[in-house]
Amino acid sequence: MKKLPILLAGLTMLGSAHATVYQFDFTAKIQEMVEFSPLTFTGGAVASSSLSGSTVSIGDIITGHFSYDTETALFSNVGGSAMYAAPAAQNSLGASIGGSSIGLADATYSSTNVQVANNATMLGGADGFGIANVSANAFASQMMAVSFFDKSGQVFNASAMPGELDFSGFSQSSFYYTYSSTATHAMMGANGALTSITVTEVPLPVPEPETYAMLLAGLMLLGWKARRR
Repeated sequence: MKKLPILLAGLTMLGSAHATVYQFDFTAKIQEMVEFSPLTFTGGAVASSSLSGSTVSIGDIITGHFSYDTETALFSNVGGSAMYAAPAAQNSLGASIGGSSIGLADATYSSTNVQVANNATMLGGADGFGIANVSANAFASQMMAVSFFDKSGQVFNASAMPGELDFSGFSQSSFYYTYSSTATHAMMGANGALTSITVTEVPLPVPEPETYAMLLAGLMLLGWKARRR
């Protein structure tokens, strides 16, 4: 019976070696759109736009997926609004219309950051959660974001990365998408409200090599003690 505590200790180390990644699926409906050219100073509200190469229109249903890594490093914290960003973190955000991705498939730069606001002064004391992806290539740059807002400021009690998220506490939610041409600087923007959000499977943590080494050492110790009996 002395073997069990040692083995359990090894398994405990195995299970706690890595961060938790939370994943969500969502849908949203485009409600407003604009197009603008800074070269001609023309533009305004539009019903649809093909600037990005695929047509985006008011009324389109967005389907998307995002995930955030609880071990993402803190990048900044100002006035109760914390930004989390790290190249190796498992943060992601993607969206499509009718099965066609609105992301830059050949992006040479891509970064997904998470923002957690707790009684933030810039939000008038409100709470908020947002995840945004910024990407670019030689021809264009774009940004997409999903955000949640609670005017009462009751959702969070700290601006730390949340271990779990109850979206029923938020009073507002939004999806944003912008696209800008590198050659002409013409841009389009679209936004709308989320119509659904569901939690998807949370993957099991992946142990680091050091954890495997410690577990192996524990198993070898068990074998050594067994032989001595």
